[in-house]
Amino acid sequence: MENSVGGAEAERLMEAGLALMVAEDGRRPRVTDIVAAAGLSNDAFYRTFGSKDALVEAIVERGARTVVGYVRHRMAASAAGGPKERLRAGLEAVARQAADGESARRTRAVLANAGGRTARAGHVVVALVDALAALFAQPAAELGAADPIRSARTAAGAVVAALQYWLFAGEVPGRIEVEHLVGFLVAGVGAPDARRR
Repeated sequence: MENSVGGAEAERLMEAGLALMVAEDGRRPRVTDIVAAAGLSNDAFYRTFGSKDALVEAIVERGARTVVGYVRHRMAASAAGGPKERLRAGLEAVARQAADGESARRTRAVLANAGGRTARAGHVVVALVDALAALFAQPAAELGAADPIRSARTAAGAVVAALQYWLFAGEVPGRIEVEHLVGFLVAGVGAPDARRR
């Protein structure tokens, strides 16, 4: 999830593009609408991104980095509680993206555009799962997972899948749904490996 585009114009275009995606419930905005909302020209757009696909990829990648940064922050804030609490905090931070109204709208718009319409955007969900798995691997190891990487990736994939389900089903998960999912995944990460029986 590396962003090769920077600068003030890029930020304005990405913010305008994301705002339009959210306003249009995940539909891709037109370049003319993006540049008008950003107060820039078509020349500035194509000089910065080269194509609408490149802009969408940059928005999707930035959204994924934001989620990973938030998860990292929540896990660090729960460090004193031990590995189980760190893992719970990380999983809950992902699931909560569907519970908060504004976060849900933004995340839905980003994920709707990560669906493989461009050469790289479809890989952002994979990169998101891998980045989350990297954060979850250490607590998984501390909880005794025989294969911490695989366990962390399974938990990350499951929580991202649940997030996508809630977002695209239009459901807002309540406390009970989030706690059930998180408890289930934490128990799974800490469960004895069947191969050792």
